[in-house]
Amino acid sequence: MNTDDEPERTFAAMPPAHGRGFSSSWWGQAWLRALEETALDGQQLKRGRLLAREGRVGAVSVRPGRVTAVVQDRDGTAYRGDVLLQRLSAREWDRFLDMASERSGHIAALLDREMPTHLVEDAAAAGVHLLPGIGDLEPECGCEAWDHCPHTGALCYQVARLLDQDPFVLLLLRGRSERQLLDELQVRSAARVVRAPRDEGASGASGPPSGIRADEAFAARDILPPLPAPPPLPQAPGSPPSLETETGPVADVDPGALELLAADSAVRAFAMLADALADGHALRPPAAELTPDQDAVRLVSATRPDTR
Repeated sequence: MNTDDEPERTFAAMPPAHGRGFSSSWWGQAWLRALEETALDGQQLKRGRLLAREGRVGAVSVRPGRVTAVVQDRDGTAYRGDVLLQRLSAREWDRFLDMASERSGHIAALLDREMPTHLVEDAAAAGVHLLPGIGDLEPECGCEAWDHCPHTGALCYQVARLLDQDPFVLLLLRGRSERQLLDELQVRSAARVVRAPRDEGASGASGPPSGIRADEAFAARDILPPLPAPPPLPQAPGSPPSLETETGPVADVDPGALELLAADSAVRAFAMLADALADGHALRPPAAELTPDQDAVRLVSATRPDTR
């Protein structure tokens, strides 16, 4: 039974499948291989494949552990068919999420709503099997067949076409919706990013920090909050702090010169910011940098107009 808080997706009935191949994606074909290699009654599956190819499978409902549809027989009789697939346990989901969060490529792909094909092998290495094995698909049909019948067989084949549209259907069948999966993956990935520097410090390693790998920074782009909007441009350059204090300057330091340089830096920074925010700034070539001698002449002319 479906509960109010249990995720569910419904896919509209599909037209007949033309051409030789029944499925076009890697995930759909992997499902078909697993289905056909583990089937106990190949003849029923073949009859079901024909019904699915003829477009006799109605709208499909997918929820954790169950896929449901009404399948029309060739004589026009309609039967409700259900196929059950065991959900992953909480421990298996923990292993799967730990595995995915430790691989930046998986993080980037999943957060971009893509299912990398080697996810199956990596999950299996962690002891989690995503594709069905022998006896994993349990049929229930209104025709009261004790095992797979053409109607549940057709439904199994239709799942391959659903995986062509969205491979996340497989994870929903195994117990997690796409939103649940991505939310949990974001939490684990963010915790891993925060924990890494602390772990490095506890290990007693010396030397400069190793930094963050480019692929990990790219993978975390959807985990970290967005940057705040830049502040508006002020009306005028800011005033530098006063250097008049009770403590005298050290030797060879001219407070007046420092105040001049600070004020000049504020004016130049204001001009550069205003220029950067102007329309078409990215299309203009960068200005040539002044040499130290040219900059010294600029400072003198700015402070002593009579020397121009």
